[in-house]
Amino acid sequence: MILNHAEEARCAHCSLQLHQCGRCRGIAGPFDRFCGFCGHEMVQGVTRPMWWRLWFLAALIPLVAGLIYGIAQAATSRNSTRSAPDVRLNSAI
Repeated sequence: MILNHAEEARCAHCSLQLHQCGRCRGIAGPFDRFCGFCGHEMVQGVTRPMWWRLWFLAALIPLVAGLIYGIAQAATSRNSTRSAPDVRLNSAI
């Protein structure tokens, strides 16, 4: 898909920018997936390598570690506050 920057052609109905087919240079609408003249797929995009998705896993590691640390700290603080009953209430009665 080639954006038609030179002429800034816009759709008369929705005023979005029109596209030009990379194979036959025919004009296609803003929401067309295939060229109406030659049938070429307009939305192919560039294929990315598999390692490109590793950034997501690298970002999840500190997030999961922080979540585990927070849960562990919450569990230890809850156990330490429950262990000692208040003796002053029983002696006042």
